[in-house]
Amino acid sequence: MVATTDSTSIINNDLYFINSNKGQPLLVMNQHVYKCNKKTLNKKYWVCLVRSCGIFVHTDVNNKYLYGGKTDHSHPPNPEYVQIKQTREKIKKRAIKELTSNGKIYDEEMAAATMNSVAVAIFPTVHEICESEMEPVPVTGRS
Repeated sequence: MVATTDSTSIINNDLYFINSNKGQPLLVMNQHVYKCNKKTLNKKYWVCLVRSCGIFVHTDVNNKYLYGGKTDHSHPPNPEYVQIKQTREKIKKRAIKELTSNGKIYDEEMAAATMNSVAVAIFPTVHEICESEMEPVPVTGRS
């Protein structure tokens, strides 16, 4: 069993990490996504994002696979969710680092992305992404 702590490397059974909308790591194993439910001194406990599923994975504190996640989930995998998360993360990182317009970054990343047709169809538009990243302007009362 080969293991590594690099966040984008395949560790075991197609196991790697992506970031949530809040910047927290999400574990991806065999196209199923898990969130960290608990951390101890020696282990991290991951649970499937689908609440009714109940499948879990355990890793050590260095994110090396220990066990779990090999039984059948109560739902099919969602590769489109993972593809969208990865592409959005690339767009977000570039928008923060570069002075290039958001529309141009979006177009370039969408052209370079290797998403399937379902993921492309449900991927948000550049307007929807920019709108969700901006903080709302507070409304003040007028006299």
